[in-house]
Amino acid sequence: MAVEVQWASAETRFTAMGTYCHVLAVGPCGPTKVAKAVEAVERLELLWSRFRPGSEISQLSHANGRSMKVSPETVSLVQKSVLAWRLSQGRFNPTMANRMVELGYDRSFAAIDQCQLSEQIEDWNPDQSCGQILVDSENQTVRLPKGIGFDPGGIGKGLAADMISAQLMNDGAWGAMVNLGGDLRVRGTPPSGDAWLIAIREPAVLDSPITSVRLNDCGLATSTTKKRRWNHGGLERHHLLDPDTGLSCVPGVDLASVIAGEAWWAEAAATALVCQPETLGSEPDSPDCPPRCAALRVFADRSIDRLCEFERYETYERYETCTY
Repeated sequence: MAVEVQWASAETRFTAMGTYCHVLAVGPCGPTKVAKAVEAVERLELLWSRFRPGSEISQLSHANGRSMKVSPETVSLVQKSVLAWRLSQGRFNPTMANRMVELGYDRSFAAIDQCQLSEQIEDWNPDQSCGQILVDSENQTVRLPKGIGFDPGGIGKGLAADMISAQLMNDGAWGAMVNLGGDLRVRGTPPSGDAWLIAIREPAVLDSPITSVRLNDCGLATSTTKKRRWNHGGLERHHLLDPDTGLSCVPGVDLASVIAGEAWWAEAAATALVCQPETLGSEPDSPDCPPRCAALRVFADRSIDRLCEFERYETYERYETCTY
């Protein structure tokens, strides 16, 4: 007879980075370490939010082409963002902050409905500015090309989940799950059984969970065009921009979920998959579609397909957390 083993755990749910968050630690970690993880999320938001004038990301965007000394966390964020741009063949592009502002997403999303939006949109000329970003990790400096704004988007939540789950493990947890608005990372021992059970759910796309997956030591991220929508210039916009047109991606894929070795890359790949459904990109130092990089897509007609053997992760077991 199989015996279900359950481990002691501590967890908390809160809001940060403009979304809901769920942190769970298994083993002798306790509420104090979980509270420390919450503080780490809030600190990264202070460093990385483009809506905070004093954040390092905002200061970089206004440095007018000058090198700027930043925290190790921001060095890592910029490095990962540039790498994601390369791996996705430019479909994930963190240098579209100024275009996002032109389209009306110039303040936290909760505040957009409260404001009058300008309808002026400049002509768009795609460029390769991301490839001109200079990062000196030894001296902890970053230089953006003059006139370029930096918007890491969801990759910041994915990287934060990677960093903070690692922090929990270093603090003595046997297992950790950090879920920041659907970008999540799991490590180590789950609360029960032999895998972390996660439901992929987005009520803006489907009322019920799309599927559930079993994960071990990897990241999961979901991107959708059905949230963060607003009216601007007589059109409904969303926050996933096509780097070729400088406009919201045309309807087609409503949602993409990607499982990868790291949450930051899962997020970037999911964004790329929405913007260009034909490509998934490649994992660092691995062939295209490696075993730890799999995807699910939900199309506008609610049909679903699976890429790179995504079904290997799927399960009907009861899940521990939802991604939405």
